[in-house]
Amino acid sequence: MRKKFKFIVAIAISLLSSAVLAGVLMSQWTEGTSRFCKYSDGEVIKISFGETCPSTN
Repeated sequence: MRKKFKFIVAIAISLLSSAVLAGVLMSQWTEGTSRFCKYSDGEVIKISFGETCPSTN
């Protein structure tokens, strides 16, 4: 029983920590026909002009 509880706790912690690693959309801008999205973790992605930035990366 104790091993099962430790396993469940380990899975829960790993799921929560992976959610924290995702950056939140901080800003977006366009240059020519490209749109750029900047996230709280510093990542910048380039998407097509007509697309919208995902709220997390």
